[in-house]
Amino acid sequence: MECVLYASSHYVVLAEIHRMQTGVIEQAAPLLKLNDAHELNAEIFVPAARQAEENDRVLQAIKLYNLAGEYTTVTSSLATALGTTLAAPGGGGERARSLEAAAFDIIRHYERMGHAPGRVRDAVVKLLRVREALDAKAEGRVDRALEVSSHNMTYTHPDNE
Repeated sequence: MECVLYASSHYVVLAEIHRMQTGVIEQAAPLLKLNDAHELNAEIFVPAARQAEENDRVLQAIKLYNLAGEYTTVTSSLATALGTTLAAPGGGGERARSLEAAAFDIIRHYERMGHAPGRVRDAVVKLLRVREALDAKAEGRVDRALEVSSHNMTYTHPDNE
């Protein structure tokens, strides 16, 4: 996936998100006549993330918010999107599974980096646990569903389970 800035009929490829290295984006700021990374975030990434969110491209919005350093917004967007997929008929399908996998990875990474905010992070963890319990129930593993649903709903690393 490429992070692309569109301006009229011209575009500038800022970076491929999955290959991005620290500093690559910041080097593009002068090209865009922006003073620093903060201005780049405020003028480019946050508005692009909002637009992606408005167009129901949640995973792209989350990546852009993350690039902008908006960690609380990333977690909040995850909580909202996870809640929506849980309420969707059929559980949201493959798109929901991609979102859940991303949410799990993001929460783990944010915890290691110290970016995991309290209550919003807890909401994401609880929503992931609800999904796990629903999946176990659907697979006929009622004992696992009860175990997950009766768990105190706090996140534990897979190594600790």
